[in-house]
Parts: sequence; C-alpha cells; structure tokens
Amino acid sequence: MKYITESQVKEILTVKECIEVLRHAFSLEFTNIPRYRLKSQNSLLHVMSASIPKLGVMGLKAYGTGRDATSFAVLLFEETTGSLLAVFEADALGQIRTGAASGLATDLLANEDARIGAVIGTGYQAETQLLAIDCVRAFEEIRIYSRRSENRQAFLGMMQEKTRSRLVECETAEETVRDADVICTITAAKEPVVLGKWLKPGCHINAAGVNWSTKREIDAEVVQRSGIIVVDDVQQSRIESGDLTAVDGFDWARVGALADVVKGKVGRSSADQITLFKSNGIAMEDVAAAHYVYSSL
Repeated sequence: MKYITESQVKEILTVKECIEVLRHAFSLEFTNIPRYRLKSQNSLLHVMSASIPKLGVMGLKAYGTGRDATSFAVLLFEETTGSLLAVFEADALGQIRTGAASGLATDLLANEDARIGAVIGTGYQAETQLLAIDCVRAFEEIRIYSRRSENRQAFLGMMQEKTRSRLVECETAEETVRDADVICTITAAKEPVVLGKWLKPGCHINAAGVNWSTKREIDAEVVQRSGIIVVDDVQQSRIESGDLTAVDGFDWARVGALADVVKGKVGRSSADQITLFKSNGIAMEDVAAAHYVYSSL
C-alpha cells in the first residue's frame, strides 16, 4: 500500500493531462455513488465512491468541512480483489480534476473559434478552471472577475505567466460575461452571479462552483436559454444542483451526461446554441485521476 502526498500528485498530474485522463474514463463503463453528507455536532463529513472496472480500480473520496479547515483524502482499491492500493492526500487532486472536467466539457461543447473567455471567481479552484479552458481553446483574452479588486489583481499576477491567453481584470460580472464565448463560474455564491440576459448566442458555460441544492451561480434564464445541458452525473445532479433544481418546472429529460458527450451521443447542433455544463464533481473523476497518479509512480 502506498501513501501518496500532495507534492507527488502535483509533480505527476497536470490539468492538461487530467483532461485526457477524464476523457478516457468517461468513455468507459463506471459506477458512481453520489456524495453523502454526514452532519456531526460541529462539522460535516462528505463521502463519495466509484468503480471503474476496466481500469481495475475502485475508490472513495472523503473530506471533512468545519469552521477552520477542509481536508481531502482518496482511498484507491484494486477492483478485482478489493485490496487497498493507496491513500492519497487529495486537496490538489480534487482541484486539478475539477478544472479538468470543465476543460473536457469546453473542448467537447464550445465553438472551435471561441476567442473570449471569462472566469468568475479568483479562489483556489479558479486556478485550474482558468488553466483548463486555456488548454483547449486559443483565446485572445480571458476576463477575470471577483468581488474584491485586490483578489483579482493577485490572481492575475499569479496566473498570467501560466496561461497562453491575455488575462483582463473586469470590474463587474456583467462586463466579464458580455460577448464571452466560454464562461466559468467558480464561486461559493448562494444567489446567481451570471444572468441569462447577458449571454452571447453560442457561448458555453461551466457552472462549477457550488454543489448544494440551496446555492446557485446562474439564474433560471441561463438554464432556459441553454440548448444543451450536461452534468457529470445525473443522479448526483438531482441531489446537489441548485442551479437546476431551483428552476420552476425544470425538465430533467433535458439533461444529458458528460459521458454521452464523450461517446458522441450528445453534442452541439449549431454555432448559436448555448451549452451548459453543470459540474458537481463526482467520485469517478477522483478515482480516475488517482489511478493515473498511482500508475505513474
């Protein structure tokens, strides 16, 4: 059994590599169990699990959230025998695979000639959202917005040298999103930060920041205007996607799985069609990324 540290994960797994890891994993048959949240007296324990038989692995991700910290761990098991293969420190693993999922969805659904990107949010998870979309499209600029100017400036200062695209600081969410071809929301917002009336025809949106039924980053008009709505796991999305469940009369028959896009069963039908990827983050992505790191050691 191996113990795999944060530094080892960062040395082996890049966002670009993880996009391809997830592309392959979503092409395979897998079983994914949605996140379960145990409410204890002072904190929450979150547990989610998945199996990918053709990769020969299964595993779980667990993390606690409390007033002072969030700590992530992934356990990777051999699928045939049930033997424990590795225990991962999984903060970076989760950050990388979350960005990679948006990168994969963008590569599959965004128009090839996308030239303007937008990222709403400048926290830890925003780093890999930016890197992921920058990997898969040749943007002329990517606009960056969060509520505090000092956070925006620090983010641009840290990330500009890591991206091909020119990064541009914006003063409002609307300024950031207007005319953007690819939009990532990666916030902890309880109320929408992107409105449907701002969207350019043909844009692609990755709503990746919240996985609670009580929180939303996009309003109902974003959902209503989207010709394609894709999630990483439909069952989990029904539980966690406030962005969708808050829309009155929402029709779940409209929702496709990212796996179906990878397999060519779902895809953009016109350049003017708005596409939406509602990302919740699923255990299969963690297991696939962990398997890649484990196999590379």
